[in-house]
Amino acid sequence: MPAGLRADDLLAEAAAGDPAIEARVRLIATHRLEGNAELLAADVADLEARDQARRDAGLPPTGLADDARYLAAGLETTRDAQRGALQAALRAHPDPLVRRLAEHELEVDEAATADRLLADDRHNRRAAVLNDAVRPLGIFSGGALLAALNPFLLAGSAADSLISTAVNLWHYDRLSAPEREALARYRTLLEREPHTRDAPEIAHAIRRLGTKRAAALCKDTLELAQKALDTDDLDHAAFYAHAADRIDGCADAAARPLARVNEARARRASREEAGRWPIDDPKQPTSADELSDYQSLLVATALADPGAMIEAASRFRERHDESPFAPSALYVVAVARDLAGHREAGRTALAELAGDHGSSAGRHAAAVLASADYSALDAIREAERRHARDTARYVLLGGRLDGRNALYTAGQFGAEGAQAAESFGIFNLLGVLTRAWTAWRHDPVSNQAIIERGEAFLARAPHAPDAPAVHARLADAYERAGNYEHALLHYRATPDPDPKRVEQLEGKMADKLLADAERGSGNPVLLSGIVRHFGATAAADKARKRLRERQPDGETVIALEVLQANPSLLAAFDLDPKLLDGDHDNGELADAGVTLSPGQMRLTLYNTGQAGQHIETRSLTAGAYERARAAAEEALYARLLTAARRDSESGRFERYIPFFLQGSLDDGGVYVYPAVKTRRYQTDDPKLYE
Repeated sequence: MPAGLRADDLLAEAAAGDPAIEARVRLIATHRLEGNAELLAADVADLEARDQARRDAGLPPTGLADDARYLAAGLETTRDAQRGALQAALRAHPDPLVRRLAEHELEVDEAATADRLLADDRHNRRAAVLNDAVRPLGIFSGGALLAALNPFLLAGSAADSLISTAVNLWHYDRLSAPEREALARYRTLLEREPHTRDAPEIAHAIRRLGTKRAAALCKDTLELAQKALDTDDLDHAAFYAHAADRIDGCADAAARPLARVNEARARRASREEAGRWPIDDPKQPTSADELSDYQSLLVATALADPGAMIEAASRFRERHDESPFAPSALYVVAVARDLAGHREAGRTALAELAGDHGSSAGRHAAAVLASADYSALDAIREAERRHARDTARYVLLGGRLDGRNALYTAGQFGAEGAQAAESFGIFNLLGVLTRAWTAWRHDPVSNQAIIERGEAFLARAPHAPDAPAVHARLADAYERAGNYEHALLHYRATPDPDPKRVEQLEGKMADKLLADAERGSGNPVLLSGIVRHFGATAAADKARKRLRERQPDGETVIALEVLQANPSLLAAFDLDPKLLDGDHDNGELADAGVTLSPGQMRLTLYNTGQAGQHIETRSLTAGAYERARAAAEEALYARLLTAARRDSESGRFERYIPFFLQGSLDDGGVYVYPAVKTRRYQTDDPKLYE
């Protein structure tokens, strides 16, 4: 039986009427549970006839025909028949609950959802083209108004608009996430209902979207093949190239990358074959002394004696500085210093050798220095330096410097000269300060590289001498990333953690847990955990307040607006109708309304003759409580189903106004431009359609 319509609800309504109606309702419930569409149709006809007879007699209709039509629609075996029955039920102007349920069934249809997705996607594409075309022209400031006739400013704005429009038109027909979801929904519907009357239109849409999807898949696969080729990953390149070749309509585009892959694999096979044989002219010592010293160096290295290695390598470098084996001797020096525990000295020797790109020892030293396996702490430092550079770039430039920003900046500079530097979009002081504040509060750059290298080091060597430093760096990285529990864990693992820093991290962690706990109606377990484990933080004080204000389990709150929308609840609660007459002098109900709990009912009333409110408690018998609670739950349920669905971020009249104004204020003036509102894409599984 569809949600929202229960047999006991229908019987409760019928109990107030004559026995014949109650008997018919019992038959409706029985036929619906049996799935007998023919008998249920007869029940609908009987109720319609009864309603017409009651209207002719001047009586109100039973109000049950709408429910019966909705139940009968659920027994239709095909999509088309069910949609027709639901639309017929809506044409009969049903009560709000049945209307909401019927509209929902029509809206969740796969084809209807796909049609809506495509319509919103077309609207958003057109809005993006128009908004980017208008944006560069929306500049209003004193300097700009005086320079309105300046050809440089006008040319820069017009060129920016044209370039933006050209880029958007170039990407206009690119496959989007809504189109991917629409394609999946169309295919699902056609597999389930191949004979629906919308099948020709759905098949046409599937072919059109399938062609776009194949083109997008071809392009993405070839890009992956090219990326693998650029990194000399020939196995993956071959996999992607062959995969692209098998995509419909992609064979021609994949021919050239596939040929390049085959050529590269042939060259690799040739190199591997050549590598199996010794080179023709290996390097040889030029004298007997060089040969003797090099043999001594090899013996010392094989024995792994740091002192003997350094002595032999130093002697070889002093006597044979021009020898082709001199870089190898320097590499032995670096290894010996590292074996002797002088890691920094060994790193210095490796760095000196890494500058010699002409020798194999130099290239190997460069590879060792660049490897995270040589020094995890160095790898973490390098990741931190990269993170700092990216953060500075964001603060100073607001992201990457693209051609559009450069072109517009040049137009402003030509229009206003050096004074334009104050209002450059990429260097204005206000923008830098704003981005600096944002970067200080929320790190705009990912810390994942630092975290991965640090965790990998600790997994391999948790008790290494550098482990405390790695813990400290991981604590900073996790804190910047907003993962305060891991930051606290690693900071406590450092040798001498500062209590003030620990308290600060605990406070941030408690704030985050409090935000998680306050979602929805509030998680009492999480709130209690904050109070128990972080009792000294400000978040713990807020959690204690939330726990005190939290509605006890088993209570049902009926607000004033619910009572005003359902005045019949006053009779179910055995309350005086004067409580809703709008006169505060006779004890009007306040906004908090009525609270039901086992054995009692609390009323929040305005004070009579003075300001303020008070709570009045009335006792309830078990039977009265059950009746009142059932009526309240039914009213709350109907209100939930029939409530207008609107995005929480949109205003009440937003759907009637398709345009909005957007801009900014800085030292250069006011930057304002109109734009068309876009429709937000919402789906249950966004990752599935990316």
